Amino acid sequence: MKSLPVPPLTQTLERYARALSAISTAEEVELTRGFIDEFLADDGPKCQSELEEFAVSENENGHNWMSQAWLAGYLGSRDPLPLVSNVTFELAFDSKTNGIERASEIIYRLASIYLTQLRGEAPADISPRGDELSPTQWHYLNGAIREPKPDIDGITDGPKTAANREIVVLYRNNAYAITISDTAGQPIPHQILASQLAETVKTSSWGNFTDLSYLGSATASELLPKLLADPKNVDTYTHLQQCLFIAELADEDIDSTTALTKLMFEPGHGWVYKPSTYQISLTTNFVAVHFEHSLADGATLKELVSRAQGVELVDTAAKTDAKLLPLNWVLSDELSSKISNGLAGYTEQISNYQVRQVMVDFEFPAGYKLSADAAMQWVMAYAQYATWGRFRSHYEAVDMREYLAGRTECLRSLTPEAADLVTALRQDAATIDQLLAAKKAHSDWVKACKSGNGIDRHLLGLRLMAEKLGLSPKLFADQNYRRLCTDLLSTTSVGDKNQITRFTFAPPKDGIGVYYVANKTR
Repeated sequence: MKSLPVPPLTQTLERYARALSAISTAEEVELTRGFIDEFLADDGPKCQSELEEFAVSENENGHNWMSQAWLAGYLGSRDPLPLVSNVTFELAFDSKTNGIERASEIIYRLASIYLTQLRGEAPADISPRGDELSPTQWHYLNGAIREPKPDIDGITDGPKTAANREIVVLYRNNAYAITISDTAGQPIPHQILASQLAETVKTSSWGNFTDLSYLGSATASELLPKLLADPKNVDTYTHLQQCLFIAELADEDIDSTTALTKLMFEPGHGWVYKPSTYQISLTTNFVAVHFEHSLADGATLKELVSRAQGVELVDTAAKTDAKLLPLNWVLSDELSSKISNGLAGYTEQISNYQVRQVMVDFEFPAGYKLSADAAMQWVMAYAQYATWGRFRSHYEAVDMREYLAGRTECLRSLTPEAADLVTALRQDAATIDQLLAAKKAHSDWVKACKSGNGIDRHLLGLRLMAEKLGLSPKLFADQNYRRLCTDLLSTTSVGDKNQITRFTFAPPKDGIGVYYVANKTR
């Protein structure tokens, strides 16, 4: 598999200055160009050389030059994960059944993909263009869990075997461990699974099983060791650590936007340090997943769901002694009080977040080839310019899995050409030449990112090498660098609604998060 290249230093710095011209004044850009020249003349080549040497070493260990630093960036978050990096995706699962039977079928399909991966029988991940994609992100299917730690969180892998695995089922924040595979690593019959699920929904009371996970690692890293001082809690936590995934059964009859919002932010719906908590409604067609983002990205989830959609409900398991075990914490009054107080603070924080679905009719000009992605970015740029009369940075994620241990690159979609187009549109003076220039600029940025020549990750790598070498270049203390990296609009799309219908996430502070997708006419 090809390695992620380290872009040429001068190329990145020139593209950086050009990207700034969309969000900064000419005088501010000129000041930054002075810092760029200074960096090129002194610290820059040292940082570039150090990064290139680091890239060779990381490639030999199965990483790329940014993958471990990227992971550390996630694991270093101290705030509650739903407010920092977790994402909630609504998933497209059709079913002719409903209620418990539907839930058992969907869980069976999902578990089948996890178990196929663990048995070593999963096909290679191939891009639409036929490129082999990095298998690194599939690692989370072993049932890994993120562990809150005092300074930087850790990752604990699940067992590498498919045999005798469990899932944890939540209902009204009460938890149950349920056997999901037999001794050969095959999923248990979905009829047996349905009977076990039916047992979990007999309670009418609400529990507190997942509450601690919503407090953020600054607090959870202090409270979790106290929780695990009791041997009974160690046993309970082991089930949580080693389960393939969590499945929540929900019985609220609410619209999908409300359900998506509640799963994203409201406590009680998942252990948010676990990679995946799938929520399946017993009363509507809603299916979604609360996704811990440190190990994988949306494109891998999209492929997982695609494979799960194709699973037939054919029971291949041997005779299975499926078990259902209620899971409970033993909590002292002191620990219970600390969790409750922390949860009250978290609940106050989430009141600042709102989620809306906006449907907009549109029609592409007949016979004109135009990227829907580019058009959506221009629409969002127009909206912010019409609202505030100025431009701030856009972030758009670009899938980089065709590279060893690839994650994402950042496409700075608010190009100078896009800013010119939007400004002219606002003045009712836009020309076809401006549209074509913006179209080409967007396409060039996409190609640069996909070829490993984006600027954001490279600048991050250079900054980290400067820290490693004890250097303090003015380039990274410049307000323009902070301005580029401080996103007003954090945007993303997976292209269609075949597997992921839509998703929501907490944007950066004072920012707006936008997921966009086009139907045929809206």
